[in-house]
Amino acid sequence: MSDRLIQSQKRLHDSLFELYIDGGLELFQAGTRGLKRDLIIRLETSALTPEKGEIIHYYAVNRWDEEDEFEEWAKPSVALSQEAERILGVTNSQLAHCRSTDVVLQEFLAFLDR
Repeated sequence: MSDRLIQSQKRLHDSLFELYIDGGLELFQAGTRGLKRDLIIRLETSALTPEKGEIIHYYAVNRWDEEDEFEEWAKPSVALSQEAERILGVTNSQLAHCRSTDVVLQEFLAFLDR
């Protein structure tokens, strides 16, 4: 890679990082007068591609309030493949006692709407 391209990528990275830090600090200082919630959301699916699977792990946390968090695993309507179990680190037997994806999704959406 050329030095010019490397330097350009470094400047872009540094600029984006500064924007993130400055904007994040501004929101933090605004407190309840600023943004109500800034959620970090992570979803995991039951298959190796989102088109073939359904969401089985719902996670969200407010960046400014760790107490404002949602995390729950859901039982998929179709069993996980052995490869999906290995990648996710969870087994069908562990998910057998979880609530259905439909139920968990409704609670997750309610959490997001707060």
